[in-house]
Amino acid sequence: MVEPAPGGYPGLDPRDIEAWPIIAADHRDASGRHMILRDVDGLHRLWMRAAEDIGPLAYVLIRDDHVDLRHAAVRRLDRRLAGAPPARLPPGFRPTTFQRQRLSLLLDLLDAVLAPAAAYTSYELARKIVYSGLSVGRGAEWKSSSQRRRTQRLVEEAMTLMNGGYRTLLCG
Repeated sequence: MVEPAPGGYPGLDPRDIEAWPIIAADHRDASGRHMILRDVDGLHRLWMRAAEDIGPLAYVLIRDDHVDLRHAAVRRLDRRLAGAPPARLPPGFRPTTFQRQRLSLLLDLLDAVLAPAAAYTSYELARKIVYSGLSVGRGAEWKSSSQRRRTQRLVEEAMTLMNGGYRTLLCG
């Protein structure tokens, strides 16, 4: 978040932001200006609460449980605006390979569960999405299997993410 810098203090020149090579999104509304700046090391998301350019800008950090991640984001943007070369994203900005695979699995499950024409059983979900080539039989063997319990837990997790749990992903 950036706001007009207090009088007498130097700040970020709004022209530096306007001159960014790739502005992926730029939207103005009643809450201010929202921009996404594309960079080779990842995206920079800005919220300028003053919709008009009023001179030097200052970074505003919210002091909450994620203040360290916010500090890292500001340092990263500030370095790039100062001309530093791209660097790897700090931990928390992007999911790991394992997390991406798990989130993809959860999205696939959610798509299957919410498909209007399909009413998949947990057995079908397990065979089609979670465990390709599942060899567990039907009936009592399936009902007592760890694969069934895991499939049910994954579906429950996917539904939780859909119903607001995704916000935790935004916090790194």
